[in-house]
Amino acid sequence: LPVQSAITQPRPGAAVPPGELTVKGYAWSGGGRAVVRVDVSVDGGRSWQVARLQPQLQPQRHGRAWAWVLWELQVPAP
Repeated sequence: LPVQSAITQPRPGAAVPPGELTVKGYAWSGGGRAVVRVDVSVDGGRSWQVARLQPQLQPQRHGRAWAWVLWELQVPAP
């Protein structure tokens, strides 16, 4: 299963002030494979940036990853 992701901040339709904006979300994969990278586009797919993954709170057992991972990215807001 390819990595799936959702944006949790900012909320859809939210007004954001100009300047730096923190975009946050979560991502998951399937088959017990860990998420190792999340790419985010803020310009409709013209360019992509690699988000920072939050450290896992607990190590996964048996070499498998069954949970989601949090991510965030700082981007300029026009």
